[in-house]
Amino acid sequence: MKVALIDYTGSGHYSWRAADLLIYTKGTRVTMGPDRLTEIANWSNERKLEELAYMSRTIPSSWEFVDYTFQITDVTRAFTHQLVRTRTGSYAQQNQSVQEMGTWGYRTGPSIEKNSGAKALYETTMNTIAHAYELLLTMDGVKVEDARGLLPTNIFTNITVKWDLRTCCDTFRKRASSERGHGEYHEVIALMRERILEVHPWAKVFLDRGAALAAAEAYDLIKAVADKDLRMNLSKAIDEIMTRG
Repeated sequence: MKVALIDYTGSGHYSWRAADLLIYTKGTRVTMGPDRLTEIANWSNERKLEELAYMSRTIPSSWEFVDYTFQITDVTRAFTHQLVRTRTGSYAQQNQSVQEMGTWGYRTGPSIEKNSGAKALYETTMNTIAHAYELLLTMDGVKVEDARGLLPTNIFTNITVKWDLRTCCDTFRKRASSERGHGEYHEVIALMRERILEVHPWAKVFLDRGAALAAAEAYDLIKAVADKDLRMNLSKAIDEIMTRG
């Protein structure tokens, strides 16, 4: 598989453009306008990093102003069926209905790779499907969109994905630790994360919100609890969790 970042907020501008826009959209309590964005652009990198660290612990609505567009190739349709369930994104996928697939590749699951008998059966079945597909296409009146019904879900495909920073953070965090997503999903999001950090190193504070940041968010929420005793008990519970690691 391959994951390429083909476009992103700030591409073609100065390197901190997306971070400046992120900070700008968060500042709704000050006068907003082009001059404000210019002012932020002139801040030191240290000041920007401090503001971004603060933003990573607050309401994430402003994160939606930074977009990333990925070209993901040689992944299975089984994976893309999972991927597009993330509704807060835009997708464009290779079409099988009008294009003859020719010699198509496919993915073999790791548990099958480890079992010689299972692998032989799997490969034999895939070859049988490939032969039947090619044979159908030679028959009079058979359309490509009808013949594609034979193609397996583990056939390789390509998909273009546009996610904003908020969707990236939410999806990376959930999928990285979830046992429900198969290995291919984990591999793809790891590469997506790498591509983002190559162009926006400052985004690490958003993408890697670990236990300490989660605790900071919880402490902020606790401040709104009116009952003082309950507030203290909740704080102690978080402290205990953090101590246990």
